[in-house]
Amino acid sequence: MSKPPQSLPAQAADMAMQMALRQIDFHRAPAPRSTATPAKPAASTSPTDEHRLALRRHQWLSDVQEAQRALSPIASGLLTAENLSSEEFLHSFYAPGRPVLIKGAMADWPALRRWTPDYLADMIGDTEIEYQGGRSRASDYEVKKDRHRKRAPFRRFIQLAQAGGNDAYLTASNSATNAPALMPLNADLGHLSAYLRRPEGMLWIGGAGAFTPLHFDLTNNLLAQITGTKRLILIPPSQTRRLAHRAHVFSDVRDITDEAQLARFPQARDVLRYEVLLTPGDLLFIPIGWWHQVRSESFSTMLTYTGFHWPNAGHESYPAG
Repeated sequence: MSKPPQSLPAQAADMAMQMALRQIDFHRAPAPRSTATPAKPAASTSPTDEHRLALRRHQWLSDVQEAQRALSPIASGLLTAENLSSEEFLHSFYAPGRPVLIKGAMADWPALRRWTPDYLADMIGDTEIEYQGGRSRASDYEVKKDRHRKRAPFRRFIQLAQAGGNDAYLTASNSATNAPALMPLNADLGHLSAYLRRPEGMLWIGGAGAFTPLHFDLTNNLLAQITGTKRLILIPPSQTRRLAHRAHVFSDVRDITDEAQLARFPQARDVLRYEVLLTPGDLLFIPIGWWHQVRSESFSTMLTYTGFHWPNAGHESYPAG
C-alpha cells in the first residue's frame, strides 16, 4: 500500500528536520584519524625571488616594447623639429616622454651673438662666483659634487674655462649660488613661452673637454645651447639593466664611448643610444629617466630649464636608497 501524500504541515516539519541534520552534518561519518606525519606546507617563494622575477618581467617588457618601436623609424628615431608648437610638443614629446631636437626657437636671442668669453668677462667682471673644480683628480666628482665647489672672480674663471679640460666648469648645481652675480646676463635671453611657464634657467659654462658622466635626471629637462658645441649621447630607460646603475642616478659606466670601461661592463657595449651634436640655437628635450652624458667640444655656454607648463615633479617621489 502506498503511503498517502504528506500534509503540508508534515512536509514542513520534515524539511525543517532535514535542514537541521545538514547543519550539524549528521549524515557524514567522522573521518578516520590519520597516523601519517602531516605534510609540510609547500615552500613559498621568498621575497627576494619574487623581486627578481618581477624585475626580469619588467626587463622583458622593456625589451619587447623597444623591439616594437624599432619597427618604425619615426617611433624609434630621435626627431628634429622646427619651431615646434606648444600642443605638438606636449602631445608628441612631453607626455610620451620622448626626446626631440628643436631648431629655430632661439633665433632672436641676443646671447647667441654676444656671449663670447670676452663679453661674458666684461659683463660680470671680477664678481666672485662658484664653479666645480678639481674634477680631473676624482672619478666621483658628480656623486660628491660638494667637495668640488670652488670660488673665483668670474673673469678668472673664464680664463680657466678657456684653457679647456674638466677642472673649471660652472654647472647647474652652482646656479642658486650664482644667480645674483650672473643676473646682468639675463637681458640677453629670450623666453621659451611655448614650453615654459618660468623663464629662469640653470647656466653651464665650460671649455673644450668639460664632461658630465652618464646619468639620468629626476625631472624633464630642456637644454638650450647658446654658444659653442656639445656632444650628447642619449640612452632610453629601457637600457637601464645594461648600465650598472647602482648609485643614485649614476651609472658605473661613466663614459659609454670609453673602450676601457666597456671592457669592464661588456653588457653596456650594445645598448641602444642616440648621438646629438648641439650647436648654437638648438633646444634638446630630455625626458625624465633618459640616460645621457655630455661633452663640450669647444668653449660652451648652455642653459637647462625645468619650469614647464605641465607637471614636472617626479623627483618628489623618487625612491632614493
